[in-house]
Amino acid sequence: MTQTDYTDIFAKKLIEQGYQSKMAEMVAKELMNVDNSLSMHVVSWLKDECEDFESHGYSITGLMKERNMTYPAALLTIDWLIKDPESAKKSLTRGIK
Repeated sequence: MTQTDYTDIFAKKLIEQGYQSKMAEMVAKELMNVDNSLSMHVVSWLKDECEDFESHGYSITGLMKERNMTYPAALLTIDWLIKDPESAKKSLTRGIK
C-alpha cells in the first residue's frame, strides 16, 4: 500500500466518525506523520481500539475527557507535545483545543 492509500483509509474512517471531508483529509495527512512512538496507536484506532498514551503530563484519555477531543485529535495533540512541548503546553494551558 502507498502512503496515499493509507491517507485515504484514515480519511474514510474519520468521515465515518463525523469529520467533514476536507477536515478528514487534513487530519488523515497529519496522522500519517505522527511520531514513531504513536504510530501503533494510529493502527489500533483503525481497528476501533483506543489505547492510551501519556506525554508531558497529558494523556489521550485525559484530553478526550477534559477537552472533549476525539481520539484522533487527542492523538495529534500528544504528537504535538512530543515534537514541540513548549508551544503545545502553552496552548493547552490557555485552553486552546
